[in-house]
Amino acid sequence: MAIYSPFGARYYSRTSQQSGGAELQTTILARELALRGFRVAHVVYPVQDPITLDAPAPTLIERTRPQSTHRLGALAETWAIWESLRRADAQVYIVRGSGGYLGAATAFCRAYGRQLVFSSSNDLDFDFARPDRSPHILRINRIGIARASRLVVQTRQQRDLARRALPGIDPALIPSFAQPASRTEQCPEYFLWINRLMDYKLPERYIELAQAVPQARFRMLGVTTREASAELVERVRTGAERLPNLELLPELRREELLEQIDRAVAVVTTSRVEGMPNTFLEAWARGVPVLSLSVDPDARIVEQGIGIVADGSMQRFIEAAAELWEDRSARAEMGERARRFVRERHSPAAVAARWDDLLRELLVASPPARGSGAATLWRGMRKRCRRA
Repeated sequence: MAIYSPFGARYYSRTSQQSGGAELQTTILARELALRGFRVAHVVYPVQDPITLDAPAPTLIERTRPQSTHRLGALAETWAIWESLRRADAQVYIVRGSGGYLGAATAFCRAYGRQLVFSSSNDLDFDFARPDRSPHILRINRIGIARASRLVVQTRQQRDLARRALPGIDPALIPSFAQPASRTEQCPEYFLWINRLMDYKLPERYIELAQAVPQARFRMLGVTTREASAELVERVRTGAERLPNLELLPELRREELLEQIDRAVAVVTTSRVEGMPNTFLEAWARGVPVLSLSVDPDARIVEQGIGIVADGSMQRFIEAAAELWEDRSARAEMGERARRFVRERHSPAAVAARWDDLLRELLVASPPARGSGAATLWRGMRKRCRRA
């Protein structure tokens, strides 16, 4: 079993800052599968100051850093992905989320006759016309997802999106992991926004919220990635600096981030679209409700009473923030329901059991034959990249 999630390297380091939810989910999956007796390889970037892994644990396969500056560009990156997948030498490969790596992983699995499991991380994985991605990459991703041996989704909504975008596909629904946590004993101090600084995350709506509820305190951790717009980053910075009740946080290590969640009145999202945000699960596990402008995966927030959803209305968003800031008993009731919800549906034992069933079903199937020209093709790619 191999899992391709290179930025998962941060979760094996003592000193690295927080990475994304998809990477955290694959790291938990790797550990849980190892505990269940699978031989697991986790393909990651080089790990700085690695932690000690207690057995049973996944084997880390370190691939080279991104090859975007290489003279051969995409070919060099494809070779780096293939080389790491080849060293993992698994019968089944799991890739979470769509990106430029999906096409290379799909081609590798087809060339070597291995099975590919695509695990969605966001509703946008099934939007093949989104304007913030290259049409070429979107076409490749669509082909990769359609040709996967199995497709795993997080929510009923993603299952419906997948079926509409890829007729004939029958996705397996496996919820995301929520790591166990103690109920927070901290006195709530602020609202907390944690996300990547992307246009569709609408971070400036959070600044508007802070301005509209001056009696409350707000903290904001905006993660800057290569996809972040410099203009958006600057607008967020200057907008936040004008408000005395809004504090911008630097990027934090995971332990520090969880401490911030412990002291939150609510975790807030302004995003237009998500999957099942990891920050939701981490908040609920600690008894912290969620305040959402629009997103409510499978209507869980409303159905379970574990936060407030404003249905896209800024007025309702502002009113809900004021209510949560003032009503301590309502927050406590939401928090207790939230802890019960994640224990029943998102615990590592419950989620890993579903993955166990799916993967053993794939493994007991007749093992596919290796692609006849795979080794020759791989050697040719390696030779061209090394010459360059």
